[in-house]
Amino acid sequence: MMCRKKWMWNHPLRTIWIGEYMQKDYDDYEDEMMRLAMGMDSGKFPPFTKNNTEYGGKLAKTNQPNEETDSKFSIKTPMGDIEIDFEQMEVAKKNAKMNVSPPETTLGRKMTIEFLEGKEFHDFNYWNHNFGSLIKLHMEQFYEKDNIVKEFDVENGCVITKPTYGNITIGSEGAKRFLQSGFRFYERNGEKFVVISSMDQDGDQRLVFVASKEGRGLELIEELEEDFYRNGPLKGAFFDMKYNFIERSKNVEKLLAWNPEIKKQLEKDVIQFLNIMPILNEKGLPNSRGIILAGPPGTGKTMYAKALASKTKTTTILISAEMISQRFEVKTIFQMARKLAPSLVIIEDIDTAGTVSRRVTDHPILGEYLQSMDGMEANNGVVVVATTNHTENIDPAISDRPGRFDRIIQVPLPDKSQRKQIIQNLLKIIPSEKIPNKALVSICSRSSGLSGAWIKELVQTSFIETVSNGREKITLEDLEYGLQDVLGRRGMAYIPTMTLNNTKSDNSSVYVA
Repeated sequence: MMCRKKWMWNHPLRTIWIGEYMQKDYDDYEDEMMRLAMGMDSGKFPPFTKNNTEYGGKLAKTNQPNEETDSKFSIKTPMGDIEIDFEQMEVAKKNAKMNVSPPETTLGRKMTIEFLEGKEFHDFNYWNHNFGSLIKLHMEQFYEKDNIVKEFDVENGCVITKPTYGNITIGSEGAKRFLQSGFRFYERNGEKFVVISSMDQDGDQRLVFVASKEGRGLELIEELEEDFYRNGPLKGAFFDMKYNFIERSKNVEKLLAWNPEIKKQLEKDVIQFLNIMPILNEKGLPNSRGIILAGPPGTGKTMYAKALASKTKTTTILISAEMISQRFEVKTIFQMARKLAPSLVIIEDIDTAGTVSRRVTDHPILGEYLQSMDGMEANNGVVVVATTNHTENIDPAISDRPGRFDRIIQVPLPDKSQRKQIIQNLLKIIPSEKIPNKALVSICSRSSGLSGAWIKELVQTSFIETVSNGREKITLEDLEYGLQDVLGRRGMAYIPTMTLNNTKSDNSSVYVA
């Protein structure tokens, strides 16, 4: 009687598939194989070798594995030659497992298949947490509420629950809700599709589009993304590289004492340039520009940049060194700026944000700036305004390269008229008595060499003195006190720090400015 049972044995040198043997021969062979597996000497069958197999005292040489696939070989048996294909065998095993124990279909998938009338093709995309939240938020506006047929979530694959909503703050508009996790069935213009929203373990936001036609889900994702860049929450907004929204402050313009020449140059190179970008693009001319604002600390470079952001409704993105946590973030932001063009990119303290000269050290972010600003991909529609305290520390490939930065504008310390303007601007928003013009001019004359930041500190120190003495309004005496205090503190910034020495004196001194 023939045995139809299949038996697999893993030998150290060869996996052998035995079958279709006489029952008694099969039993003897199985016993012998067990002896070999236990390391016992074989009395009936000689041990297996790589190139031959002994059966019933007769030598049967095996063929070498196929050189192309290395998954086939043959053995001689009393029933004839048997060819073994391990690749086909693995496929057959998987198919058999699927037939015997098919995977359970979750309730969510069953409902999806039923809604799509039997066919389902999945496409998905995912984005980092904040940006992905904005994509999901835009989906709420992109698809009309009337297109939603059903909305739910599935717990443990079998229990229907309510979907989970997240929220994200959109500047002055406040917090807005979006579908964080759950299923949503849509029917739009006679077409049915399903969106499955979820969040990965690392915080990435994921959207899966399920359609009844292969590739349709990918088309729907691309439609959503294209509209996001045209009409989404980032278009025309002011935000940083972590997608936190920044309010365009009107007070910046009021507090800033513009240098007339700098104001004129920036209006020409930024404000007017943004307006003529479409014309340049039509003519096939470069429509990108880079400007560096350079000068000592506290001269108002960042305020100039923020004033530009407040004067235009163009999409504005802020990059600063402390926000750069990993590679490709700078590249991603410039790609974003191009998609949202026309756009303004402000790089705060660019010498600390990855563009330090290669004469000083190597920086992995430098290449991203070089490629992003004038590399293989055109930077059309993007104006970059960077600030720095140390132009000499910026790599020449950045600072001395038209197409990346076309102009460097020096921002000097404020002159007497600017210092007076800064004080007057601050006294408009801080309670103060009427300060005689002559006295104010005197204070401004004696504040020569102070930056705009120190002038602001002068007024703030004066107000603290006012409140400390139980008064509500700044007086001329308070301003005089503030001036002397600031001049003393600023001088301390240039006094070398005392060090321990080997002198035998037991005296110690304490210096207070």
